[in-house]
Amino acid sequence: MNTSLRTILRTVVLVAATVAIAAQVHAGDGRAHAMGGAYTAAARGLDAATWNPASLAFSPGGGLGLAGAALDLSNNSFTLARYNEVSGAELSQADKERLLADIPEEGFRLDTTALGSGVGVHVGNLAITTRAVAAGRGNLDRDFFDLVLFGNELGETVDFADTWGDGYAVAKAGLSWGQPIYEGALGRMAVGATASYLYGAYEMHVDEAYGSLTTSMSEIRGEAFVAATTAAEGRGLGLDLGATWLAPGGWSFGLALDNVLGSVSWTGDVERHEMRVTAADLNALNDDLDDAVADADTSYAVDGYSTNLPRRLRLGVAHDSGSLLLAADWVQGLEDRAGSSITPQINLGVEWRPLGFLAPRGGMMLGGAGGFGLAGGVGLDLWWLEIDLAVSHRGGFSGGDTRGLGFGLSTQLIF
Repeated sequence: MNTSLRTILRTVVLVAATVAIAAQVHAGDGRAHAMGGAYTAAARGLDAATWNPASLAFSPGGGLGLAGAALDLSNNSFTLARYNEVSGAELSQADKERLLADIPEEGFRLDTTALGSGVGVHVGNLAITTRAVAAGRGNLDRDFFDLVLFGNELGETVDFADTWGDGYAVAKAGLSWGQPIYEGALGRMAVGATASYLYGAYEMHVDEAYGSLTTSMSEIRGEAFVAATTAAEGRGLGLDLGATWLAPGGWSFGLALDNVLGSVSWTGDVERHEMRVTAADLNALNDDLDDAVADADTSYAVDGYSTNLPRRLRLGVAHDSGSLLLAADWVQGLEDRAGSSITPQINLGVEWRPLGFLAPRGGMMLGGAGGFGLAGGVGLDLWWLEIDLAVSHRGGFSGGDTRGLGFGLSTQLIF
């Protein structure tokens, strides 16, 4: 394998094994991250505006959330141990076969999420929040890695048809409300909603992508084409719904529907981009590569369009004994989109309060786009200031299985 192809491969594996910084961090969400995302039934106060607005009905007092930011990057193929194997080494046939075996038949996939929060305010069952989310995903056909690792064999056609991608960046300003609807022998129940104004900063999606390379006795010929649409401004409205039941004995049950409504109309700088490369009659006797290889890159304005933010259903249960909180969530994406997966995910979390002001936490994630993961952290309650720290790991139990690491930090003023 030549130097340039080896460099490409190592770069891809390095990106795939890059450290990921705590996903889904908003004001106060360091606690949620440390508990593995098991927070739909456990969230209270300002956190409830994001996780389950119905729980604002059971959140007396108030709080002021401070700004925060986060980035998450995960992949479906390569681990840190695999990167260490290919870094700086000449790859044997067995090494190449192991690398290719890491990649599923559907191809190499990257998923990214970047999140940020501005100042948020919570007073009783009302909250106002500002936040932003950017999500992207892309898939590279497995045949690309076959070509890089083993080269173009005689009589073989390499096809890159299973290549695609999409992404978006949207800012949200939300008003959340939780309303009690029942109090009696069965406990207390509430429903809630978060209505948001959406400002779209960027959107892109691949409309069409394909490519192939064929090697014969006399020549190499191939073609690659990609067409993508991009937009730089859009506006819309969003709506999240939630329900909470506080049952006797310290039990809580939560239901949340994210992006029940969440449509953005993209109208600013809407363009279609087309790139094509064709090669024919490439052989040792042809010394005029300019004639053998042709490329074209075209961009032009197109009509505006609308997209929906990915919808997601979350069910949660929690038990709080006072000194110990146990929680579990079931998360189901309703569509396979950037920032969402139709593969179900189970989140488990625990919080222990041995000293009142100190709360160690732990969590576990199973399934979903990121697969298995572990999380942990600590919360500090310093009178009027809350500080939450978290760290997480994606992959197996050992460090070599890591497909990403996460860190979280959030603060909140309580009044």
